[in-house]
Amino acid sequence: MEKLARISEMETFHFGGKVFCTDGEDGTLSHLGVDPNSRRIVSLGVKVGRFLKKTVYVPFSAVTAASGNGVVLSLTCDELTASPTQATGVLLDARSSVQETGSNSRGTLKLVAVYPQSGELAYVVARSLRANQDLLLRPEYITKVDAGVISTNVPEPVFQTLAAYRTDEDLQREVESVLFDMAPIHVDFPGMRVRVLDSVLYLDGNISSSLRGDMVEDQASGVQGLLEIKNRLVGDDELAANLAMALGRDERTRDLPVGVYPRLGSVRLSGTVRTAQQKAAAEEIARSFEGVRSVNNELLVNPKTEGLNVMASSAGGDGEDLIPGKYIRHTK
Repeated sequence: MEKLARISEMETFHFGGKVFCTDGEDGTLSHLGVDPNSRRIVSLGVKVGRFLKKTVYVPFSAVTAASGNGVVLSLTCDELTASPTQATGVLLDARSSVQETGSNSRGTLKLVAVYPQSGELAYVVARSLRANQDLLLRPEYITKVDAGVISTNVPEPVFQTLAAYRTDEDLQREVESVLFDMAPIHVDFPGMRVRVLDSVLYLDGNISSSLRGDMVEDQASGVQGLLEIKNRLVGDDELAANLAMALGRDERTRDLPVGVYPRLGSVRLSGTVRTAQQKAAAEEIARSFEGVRSVNNELLVNPKTEGLNVMASSAGGDGEDLIPGKYIRHTK
């Protein structure tokens, strides 16, 4: 099951990256201890101390998260500092070499990615392995792991198809350029957050429609070097439908004529309710709903209300076209 984990679920270790404890930042990642037989990370070397730095080693089980943002441990700073200075496993660091078996091609280790929980090797990135290119190598092409050395054997036909590994900064720039060329979605930029981390593109925030969200993903998928796209954009159409459903299911607002009008996650509530408590409840539900950035509560309180202002403009304003229990076709 773990082998089916997505790239975005991998834990990635960048040498020199920050290490965070439960009570703050304390140190940088210097080494990884690997069991050469199982190819699992068993320990991490962390440089601690401001002046007289020392390297301490913590078990892989202490890792709660690892990415380009840094490594997060389940230890306090004091516990980290008091950790042993003796390593477990064969050690790899930023000076470790990645070399091809049977050739003179050799690069250096840039980063290591593993499956969560188990620590089993998922891929490594070799810097300047051939023609000054950084390449991503999966476990099936790794023949041996020794102290300071990773040996690989990639068949030449396969090697020719390997895409160059690109930095997050390079990928970020190209993604932003691709999206900027999509003139129709410029109006959606204020609601979107676009970030590349460990070669995974994260699309977060709000967009005016689900269709536009699919368009953004489709265009970004053409950027060479992206390993995965996590499209978490919330379309206004989807948000309106889901929030209206939530209001209809809550016993405090059930059967009330509440109109939901999102604009990039900023939701306007329009219509008429019977009590101030119902108005407050509708706003509370909306504010806590996933994908909502802000709420403008324009609900009117009228104890005699029986219907929804069906002809009211989405921009606001009072309306008198009510639904008194049945549908009425409004014509002039």
